Amino acid sequence: MRYRTGHGSPGHGADSAGCGSPASPCRTFQYVHDNIISPSGEIDVLDPAGYGAVTINKALSIVNDGVGTAGVQATANQNAITINAGASGAVFLRGLDIDGTGTGNHGIVLNSGGSLTIVNCVVRHFVLDGIHIEPASGVTNVAISKTIASDNFYGIVLISDGMATVTAVIRQTTVANNGSAGAGIFIDNRGVGASATIVDSGAFNNSIGFLVGQVGHTGATLRLGRSVVTGNGIGVAINPGGTAQSYGDNKIDGNGTDVGGGTLSSVSNR
Repeated sequence: MRYRTGHGSPGHGADSAGCGSPASPCRTFQYVHDNIISPSGEIDVLDPAGYGAVTINKALSIVNDGVGTAGVQATANQNAITINAGASGAVFLRGLDIDGTGTGNHGIVLNSGGSLTIVNCVVRHFVLDGIHIEPASGVTNVAISKTIASDNFYGIVLISDGMATVTAVIRQTTVANNGSAGAGIFIDNRGVGASATIVDSGAFNNSIGFLVGQVGHTGATLRLGRSVVTGNGIGVAINPGGTAQSYGDNKIDGNGTDVGGGTLSSVSNR
């Protein structure tokens, strides 16, 4: 079932019993989530507006199909979108402008969920991470496309903890201006396994463009294809225990150090 959220002008966007139709949209994502929508339902954005922070504890889609800016802002020391969807929950986010205004902690945090798909979103101005994926158990599949993560401490963080496996495919995505000591994208395995395949993407003006692995951890993998990495302090940083592979069609230059800490090995581009 689909439910609508709308702007706050007269006649539109009221969080009250019976809202959710195009003629009587609700005002915030959280109200629809808590009071109306069933698992696997969809919230459609009707008008450009700010819709407030939201905590998601079920399978859910939030979709803006181009009506204008659908803003999700975090207040100081809080997260904009928190996902606790359970081991099999699928969450889909499209067309959102997620902003920390320089004081919010994280843009999107996934603590549990079977899958997360992020399409055509902007995540910026967070004190910590724009997108932070760190489940403690289960298998989480992440797909990020046509998304910008900029002006955060870390742009995108993918970590497996405990008994978790995290597998990500990131395409047509830009990470820029992240972190005086952070990174555009960071992959680390503290659980069963963590890997990210990044294609057709760019890392610009970050402290580190792409960072894989951490001292004392093993099993984190980065695969990189058809991507541009330039203007970073370090383009690709490979810590002990991390593996980085190139399909041989990237452009990695113009960084303070193009590849640091390890070897960017070649993988067959079939």
